[in-house]
Amino acid sequence: MKDSRPNILLLLTDQQRVDTISALGSAFSVETPNIDSLVREGITFTNCHCTAPICSPSRATLMTGRYPTEAGMPGNLYAPAPPLDPSNVGIGKLMRAAGYETAYHGKWHLGGSIEAHGFDIAAECSHDETTRQLASRYWRDRDWVEHERPFFHVVSFLDPHDLYFYDPEKTVDGFERPWENCDRPAEEYPAIAAKKRADWPEERWGAYHEFYAERVAKVDRDIGLLLDELRCSGFFNNTWIIFAADHGDMAGEQNIPFKGSFMYEGVTRVPLVVVPPRKRFLGDVTRPVLNDPIPAKQTDSLCSLIDIVPTILELAGQQSTPEMSGTSLLPWIREDRADAPHDYVFAEWHNPRVFMARRQDWKYVRYQDGGEELFCLTDDPHETRNRASDPAVATVKAELSEALDGHIAQLERNAVRLF
Repeated sequence: MKDSRPNILLLLTDQQRVDTISALGSAFSVETPNIDSLVREGITFTNCHCTAPICSPSRATLMTGRYPTEAGMPGNLYAPAPPLDPSNVGIGKLMRAAGYETAYHGKWHLGGSIEAHGFDIAAECSHDETTRQLASRYWRDRDWVEHERPFFHVVSFLDPHDLYFYDPEKTVDGFERPWENCDRPAEEYPAIAAKKRADWPEERWGAYHEFYAERVAKVDRDIGLLLDELRCSGFFNNTWIIFAADHGDMAGEQNIPFKGSFMYEGVTRVPLVVVPPRKRFLGDVTRPVLNDPIPAKQTDSLCSLIDIVPTILELAGQQSTPEMSGTSLLPWIREDRADAPHDYVFAEWHNPRVFMARRQDWKYVRYQDGGEELFCLTDDPHETRNRASDPAVATVKAELSEALDGHIAQLERNAVRLF
């Protein structure tokens, strides 16, 4: 008997800030019509955070539902982390055991064999056009054959990560960054963050922003072509789409390029859009979602990439394993709950150790060398005023510090490898 459960597509980009999406108020000179179509059709979590602002650890969370040190991937692959251990019972194995056909195409960056992690069909690729073609061919070939199992499919694009190949000699005249207080003194920063700051003229930051916008536009075009193939393969009307990025990019906030050992919003806050099956095509539409049981919306409820695996499992009618720290977002997607998925979300950096505890309105960061940062994100969204030493907010700091202590204790109990 054919399984009538929905297909599930997890669509990933790499190093994409949430404010690169034009439908969410882009800070960059770029249009993203195809990602915008997902936002218009889906439930957008505008306050979602990664568990580590670097590729491999964040991707380990996306595959296992565990924090990076719990999954044995505290740092990037071979720098210094070993390949992700297949003994992790991750989303591939769980979805295959639940009766889904599992497929993975694109960037992996976790080492070893993708198939060993429970994927029936897999191709590791860092060339986005090839990734798109492989994923499209999988759907097209599948469309001609009667399948009893629904599919769980990860399509993982590399861009806008290719930002690293921007031309450092290029300049853009008249450019001004859209961030506040980019010229704060280095002594106001923790030592490890201060080392990452770049004393570049605005014209060079302009070239950086321009190239980053080009990479965002490119991956948006790839996503548009991919969604077109999903429509034309015939699977669109019975497929949940989850769109996310593994981490962000500083893009010149705090005078810092790229990513690194700090927990500023530019690198920790990531896009997350969940699109239910819709009985019509995705496209450049402007009409509201009508006559669907789950209306499109945007919510600033605090959540994390650690919630994606539990969400996928519930969509498939399965439960999370006891090792997973996240929670399914489906009750918030369906508007069955009005509270937030989390009181706090956490992130980590491997060596030297850096930890973040964030609640809806405040963020606390602790550095291994003893440095601390505390930001009120409602009054100071660009994190320009460190209030860690401010006695007026000592109670807030104590609350977040206590929450972080509990989280670190959990990591130490469960860690496969802790640096």
